[in-house]
Amino acid sequence: MNHDIIGAGAAIALVAAVVAAVQLPKFRHCFRVPEGWAGLLYRDGLYVRRNNAGRSLLWGFGWTMNLVDLRKASQAVAAQEVLTADNVGLKLSQLVTYQVAEPVRAAHETQNWRDELCHSAQLALRAVVAGETVEALLNQRLEIGAQLLARVQPEAVKFGVSVLAVEVREVAFPDDLQRALAEMLKAREAHGAAV
Repeated sequence: MNHDIIGAGAAIALVAAVVAAVQLPKFRHCFRVPEGWAGLLYRDGLYVRRNNAGRSLLWGFGWTMNLVDLRKASQAVAAQEVLTADNVGLKLSQLVTYQVAEPVRAAHETQNWRDELCHSAQLALRAVVAGETVEALLNQRLEIGAQLLARVQPEAVKFGVSVLAVEVREVAFPDDLQRALAEMLKAREAHGAAV
């Protein structure tokens, strides 16, 4: 009888050990947040807290972590055609330099904050370019970046991103305007050579 009790106890202990070995990885969570990142900790899909760089160990079921990059980065904004004040269609592309300032807001305020950042930059570009002539745009290219920054920054703050700079990368003229500019430059060179 004593051997049956010991055998049953050993079997129960063995089953308990197997169950613990299977369930322990689901119960014990080790999260690592690299330097320059923030970890957003969730339990059963609900936000709990922000973890900074380092390692954390949590016990229980339902823990997950999403990492958010806090380092400075740049995003190229696709070229778009915009009409100037003198009704010339220019194709302009931009470069936005940014840094996530509030990772919780960036993760929860919008579905995709990078798309929102690009849309804000495109709307700002349309507003700035629509009020200027082609000549003014070419002469004030650096000032346009400052105007774009002033328009994009307050929008980006709404979803937790700090915009550090907005620059116009490329300006493409319509084919007919490019030909006219090339002819004008040739005429200037010919006039300069004749004098």
